[in-house]
Amino acid sequence: MTERGRLPRALLFLYAGTIVSRLGTFVVPYLTLYLSQARGFTFAATGTVVSVGSIGLLVGNLVGGWSADRWSRKGTLLVALLVNAAGLAGLAGGERSLWACAACLFVALCGAGMYTPAANAVIADETDEVTRPFAYTVNYVCINVGMGLGPLLGGTLAHLGYGWLFVGDIATTLLCFVLVAFGLRSAPPRPGALVVRGSPIAVWRGHPVAFAFCAVSFLLVAPLMGLEYAVPILVQSVFRAPLFFVGLVYSVNAACILALSFPIERWVRERDEAAMMVVAGACWAVGLTILLVGFSVGALLACTVVWTVGEIIASVVVPTYVSKRVPASAKARMLAATDAVRSLAGVTVPIALGAIWDASGVVAVLIALLLLPVLGAMAYLRRALRRRGPGETLVAQP
Repeated sequence: MTERGRLPRALLFLYAGTIVSRLGTFVVPYLTLYLSQARGFTFAATGTVVSVGSIGLLVGNLVGGWSADRWSRKGTLLVALLVNAAGLAGLAGGERSLWACAACLFVALCGAGMYTPAANAVIADETDEVTRPFAYTVNYVCINVGMGLGPLLGGTLAHLGYGWLFVGDIATTLLCFVLVAFGLRSAPPRPGALVVRGSPIAVWRGHPVAFAFCAVSFLLVAPLMGLEYAVPILVQSVFRAPLFFVGLVYSVNAACILALSFPIERWVRERDEAAMMVVAGACWAVGLTILLVGFSVGALLACTVVWTVGEIIASVVVPTYVSKRVPASAKARMLAATDAVRSLAGVTVPIALGAIWDASGVVAVLIALLLLPVLGAMAYLRRALRRRGPGETLVAQP
């Protein structure tokens, strides 16, 4: 049994690779500027490239979950990193048409999508039920440390030229490759171990309770994707404030994650997961209500503190819940559902909010964002109040 706070050596290398690769996330934050300024694409063409490329995340989630279960966790991580680097190299090189750029971005994000379910499965394999929430919390903090500092470093490189963004991103991806290759062991299936066959979708259908838990989390992930889309427009076009406040929202979010993740993990540990998701939905709803009522930059910063608590709770509870309820040989495919939900939200929510904004204005957008976590909290509350049914076994039978 792994003691809490004494994580396995393999996870330390995985966390180090996560920090390195996220610190090197230089291209994506500046992608629209690169495509519109360096490539000369129109804003409409830039949006097309980003939308088509983003589908790669969803495809990568499915492929990565299947590969990690049926082939190798470590092998999937290494292939994912190479695919990501190859896509970035293609996007950086020479003159490319709109569709060629979209294809290269699709490949790069497919690699990124493959990585996450395999990494989550490694964490599940290397920990027990006591340590697992702590391990996922550490991983979440590592992601946000990298994502908090990466765009700042990328801004420095962008001043030297957009090409340096690709050089830095590819270099850190390959360094992560080295850390994973050196630090993680290849673990073939144990003799006699039950092999759960089928595609990720077949596995999701075979574990309906766990899949439903992931699917409903869409209602708590969608507001995050919506705010990523809406905050820059709110700050500049609605509140008429300097763009500095866009970065400040991200900084407040990152600071709250670093300060609150471990205390929240201790609080949610061993509590009913559905009840904790109700709390997460309530935090999102309260935060968005503050923004809707206050309707100012100050309200935006204040609401960020509140909804970040909901974001942290969901990020720990969902993978922990899934890991407890599926066999090891199907874990990655089920964990891929949590990533697929996020990827689907990233593709669909900005389009939907843009249509609402054009048709009914900013207040309608904020009301739509508020309704999502309210519905999510109601769904999880229903689950929390129900008695556990026979479908909620730890290991489903084939």
